[in-house]
Amino acid sequence: MGKGGRSTSSHDGIGTEQPSSSGSCRPEMADEMSSPAEEDVVELDSEGDVSPSESSFSRKRPFTSIESGIQYSNAHCPGEGAPSSNIFEEDDDELDLLLLDSLSESCYGLFGVTDQNYPSCGHLNQFPDELLQYIFGFLPVVDLYRNVSLVCHKWKSLVHDSQFIKWKKLYHRYLAKDAKTVVEIEELLKTNGITATNPLCILQLVKYFATLSTHIADSQAILKSLKSHHLYEIAEKCVLQRLPELTCNSENVNAWAVLAVIALLSTTVGDIQKLMGCLQHFRSPLRLVQVMEALYCLATLLFAMREQKILISNRIHYNIFYSLYLLENSSSPQKMSSFGNAGSKSTFNPTNEQQQIINHDIQEGQVVKIMAFAGTGKTSTLIKYAEKRPHLRFLYVTFNKSIANHALRLFPQNVVCKTFHSLAFQHSGKQYQQRNKLNFTKLTSYTVNFVLPEGQAGFIRAKRVVKTLENFFASADETIERDHVPIWYKDNRGERQLVTPPEQQFAVREAGKIWEKMQNLEATRQQAYKMTHDGYLKLWQLRKPDLSFYNAIFVDEAQDCTPSIMQVVLSQKCGKIFVGDPHQQIYTFRGAVNALCEVPHTHIFYLTQSFRFGAEIAYIGATILDACKKIRHKSLVGGNQKGTIRECFQSKVAILSRTNACVFDQAVSVTDTENPSIIHIIGGPENFGLSKIHDIWLLLQSQGQAKKLYFKDRFIAAWETKGFAALKAYAVSSEDRELEAKIAVVEKYNVRIPDLVKKIEMYHAADSTNADYILGTVHKAKGMEFDTVQVTDDFTKVINAGHNFQGQQFSIGGVFTFPSFFGEMEETAWVSTIQQFKRRKT
Repeated sequence: MGKGGRSTSSHDGIGTEQPSSSGSCRPEMADEMSSPAEEDVVELDSEGDVSPSESSFSRKRPFTSIESGIQYSNAHCPGEGAPSSNIFEEDDDELDLLLLDSLSESCYGLFGVTDQNYPSCGHLNQFPDELLQYIFGFLPVVDLYRNVSLVCHKWKSLVHDSQFIKWKKLYHRYLAKDAKTVVEIEELLKTNGITATNPLCILQLVKYFATLSTHIADSQAILKSLKSHHLYEIAEKCVLQRLPELTCNSENVNAWAVLAVIALLSTTVGDIQKLMGCLQHFRSPLRLVQVMEALYCLATLLFAMREQKILISNRIHYNIFYSLYLLENSSSPQKMSSFGNAGSKSTFNPTNEQQQIINHDIQEGQVVKIMAFAGTGKTSTLIKYAEKRPHLRFLYVTFNKSIANHALRLFPQNVVCKTFHSLAFQHSGKQYQQRNKLNFTKLTSYTVNFVLPEGQAGFIRAKRVVKTLENFFASADETIERDHVPIWYKDNRGERQLVTPPEQQFAVREAGKIWEKMQNLEATRQQAYKMTHDGYLKLWQLRKPDLSFYNAIFVDEAQDCTPSIMQVVLSQKCGKIFVGDPHQQIYTFRGAVNALCEVPHTHIFYLTQSFRFGAEIAYIGATILDACKKIRHKSLVGGNQKGTIRECFQSKVAILSRTNACVFDQAVSVTDTENPSIIHIIGGPENFGLSKIHDIWLLLQSQGQAKKLYFKDRFIAAWETKGFAALKAYAVSSEDRELEAKIAVVEKYNVRIPDLVKKIEMYHAADSTNADYILGTVHKAKGMEFDTVQVTDDFTKVINAGHNFQGQQFSIGGVFTFPSFFGEMEETAWVSTIQQFKRRKT
């Protein structure tokens, strides 16, 4: 027995020693924590008066007659006789309630508290140190250090005990790149031969792990517990054949070596969870905290091995990490409940990560970042945050109108939900609408070309002016400068050229003229001089809006904010909370910057557990983040939902593509058949541009035939006399990729276009619930959820024909790598796509 009457172990590894702690509550906490105990530690004397007990109650005090209120011993209150027999004839519900009330007060408050004045045996701090540490061992590390260690000196001492959950602490310190821990683990690997140059490094890992817990005598009991695992037999044979030095015979095989091999052979999270279940069997001599320490040891070494360039699948570590995460967060529900209308209270139990955010009281001037993976309940967290503070006024802002409208139905009445454009429209844009000077589309090279100086026009120059204005609108700058001019442009041959200083000056001068004309409220027939949506948004920023009416601002999808918007938000005195996923930034072409990475913060929180999917889909997303963006310290996790990445599907399928051209291909493939399927195009056929595709096809027809047909799109109709070739040349010179994609579709299908467009419109369902297939790009589908998703092969274009990657389904298992030609946009689009899955990916 160790100090304080507690048992100790001979090793500081998995079966950790439980040292005593003489720490006491902080002086300022003493009264707070001892008062309830002093009130509860009482006994009834013979006179029936309440007096302090001369000695504290035993921690093993039985459930006595005093607490029960049902049976009485000889020590009962004067004036009250023994209970009559009819007490057992009371209603069962009343007896249950009575029993629960008495349990509440006799079990350290673990069953809650009541208003009854039953004597109690004490409070939580009277638990033995080893029992408190056993309870603390189940909590996430963040909770231990942010909450538990701050309660009192004693709890802080227990949490910071060097032998308490040693491997769990090492794991999280290594992930945080703590210099001392990194050196310690790297030295451990090197000393034990677990290196990239050793082909037997995996066997060395098993050997090391097998030596950690030799103090546990009943190895046979552990083996008996493991035998129910479906991988036991193969793991046992592996140890006997490859590691004979660890065993004498099949009866004395090293239990820890078998455990390690089972973990290494496990292909799913379910395999690890079954392993944990075997070790929790009542015949197993291991406590659950010891099991967790064993798995944290393996997780630390496996993670460090990959950091040291040892070729081992990330799946092994991910399975262990995922299982431990679910175990430590098992008190939280795995599915969010739906919310009602605005003003109604939300009813869900926050996860540990969500509760950390909800508990933070925003102060003036603070900048809080919430790094939230897709489907992690960020909206639910913000709703709960606002509900907890009904006395504060919040502004919820985002770029997407549908997201803002959805939020309006969910948030309580102390939250105003707007888009940035709607705020700017009320302040600056409305006056242009009233003067009929609002451009409801975007600025184009075609319209700008008409207002450039005579002899200096051209679509290439016009495109440069347009990009200069777009960059200025997105920036936080007050005037148009050379930095807003693009560095590169494409010439008439489609080749990339550097913009010269004279051309830069020209772009700045002409962009300045157009911006001045746009701000003028006088009516004009020139489309280029009409105010655009991004124009009045910029004007709003320049006029320095005051949002001091609000106590705090929620900025949703913050990864897509422009510097102009960031300047507006950060200039406010109130608290700011930026929420989003930095790995789903897919609007950089609009001038967005990753605010979640660029903006300095005072506080940062993470939401990593998604409620959309289970382990299989979560693993894909986590692997892409690992392989493409080197994100390893925060892994995406899901729940216990079933899912798969490859399965014959029978339910509704969402087919997501990188480009609109591929969406058209998919629509043709499912509608141009003997048994056409019903489809739903995200955003609708008109928004997709079916009529524009048909109009482009009209330009290929002879003038006589084209005159018999009707152009729906005014822009395409303007090219009727110049023809298809001129339109294509314009698309190339103006770098209009959207138009280029539609032209490519027309060139591919040519004479079939009218029939294909007609079929797509005929078999399109306005309501997605009535469709067999849902089609769209990842940009349009962002934020949506689908049970089954099929990803097309257009996420990258292979320039070198010698590479045979295009159209290939890349392996997710094993050592996962993307081809080197994958750009950042393709990687981000992949992450965004993967996180929309719920059950299946094909």
